[in-house]
Amino acid sequence: MKLAYDFYKSLLLINKNLTKEIFLEKSGAQSGYSLNMFSRMYDSVTSELINVDLEYKKFYSFEYENIEQFLYRKYNIRGKYIDELMQFRKDNPDCILYRKDDHSYGDYGIPQFMFSESMYDRIIEILTLKKQTNED
Repeated sequence: MKLAYDFYKSLLLINKNLTKEIFLEKSGAQSGYSLNMFSRMYDSVTSELINVDLEYKKFYSFEYENIEQFLYRKYNIRGKYIDELMQFRKDNPDCILYRKDDHSYGDYGIPQFMFSESMYDRIIEILTLKKQTNED
């Protein structure tokens, strides 16, 4: 799940077991342009990630009663989005909550393409290592 919380800043739930090799395998990219593109996608999404769970526990747990209050007060995220995020997290217990600057990678087109309407579900399935469904 990807949730924007400020201009070009996002929260992402990513499976803790995800590696570049697994990402490329799940994408189905084998060689040439597709392998290059999906490799750049992985690099883009994982560049300069900050572990929000760790950040909360280490620096903010004394200040905020729980991570939900932390997200609400620190990042100004609406309650309904926090509820959706926590439900998604409950359904995907191996995922870690990260935050990132969407433009930290430098190739601005990659994140726009990755999280476009046509790619969003596929990318989220790969990032969370959910079993792909054939609903098409």
